[in-house]
Amino acid sequence: MLKALQWMVFAVAAVVGTHASAELRTDLRFYWKDTFSVAEQQKLEAWIRDVQTTLESMTGPPPFPVHVTFLRADDANRPIPWAHTTRGTRQGVNFHVNPAFSAEAFRADWTASHELSHLLIPYLGRRHAWFAEGFASFMQYQVMAVGGVVSDADLPDIYRQRFDRERRRYPYEALPFADAAPLLRAERRYPTMYWGGAVYFWQADQTLRADGQNLTALLRRYLACCRQQGHDLEGLVTALDQLAGRDVFSTRLEKFRSEPGFPHYQQ
Repeated sequence: MLKALQWMVFAVAAVVGTHASAELRTDLRFYWKDTFSVAEQQKLEAWIRDVQTTLESMTGPPPFPVHVTFLRADDANRPIPWAHTTRGTRQGVNFHVNPAFSAEAFRADWTASHELSHLLIPYLGRRHAWFAEGFASFMQYQVMAVGGVVSDADLPDIYRQRFDRERRRYPYEALPFADAAPLLRAERRYPTMYWGGAVYFWQADQTLRADGQNLTALLRRYLACCRQQGHDLEGLVTALDQLAGRDVFSTRLEKFRSEPGFPHYQQ
């Protein structure tokens, strides 16, 4: 009976962090695969609601329920040692957490901003993991800046430091990044794959901003019109280009497939 109750779905409620729950339109559904105390459940729900409210303020709500499952990782030396999205008929995130950490420690962590951002675009398959992980890596700091976890003024330096570090680690100077990405994944060079992919979205956002747009505003329109269409990578890029009114994303994708070396980035 207790196990059944632990899997119960909890409705969105009350005031969370700096956001009022009335502002949150996302249909969040919480599940507890392991036993958590009421206080732990409240802390973890508040953390996810706060991050999702921030993300929603940037892009609007996703056009489907978001299923959030918590599993205990009491021996972990950080709040969230592992998390991953779930796709298919149910879109959501599984979080392995150590609930002994404080609410502030969870708030300061990037994992929820990263994983919830994944759900803004369709699952693109393992072959294009560099694109999906690059997207979530770029978005995580956008969300954290809007949420006040990092300073907006620090964003250029945050991105530059990560790009610089992974550029130095990139071992395939003769290969285009899209071709090198599966090798990086196989060798467990995950940060290099993630942040090389994030350059794609850094570049796209810079181009959009020069046109008086930005990536998050474009994503708001994409969620409202097109997220449920089940796009593959080519379809997603085409849809984003159409919303942008120019070939921002397809042109950049071709460069990632043809230009050798770590992707170029500019401040």
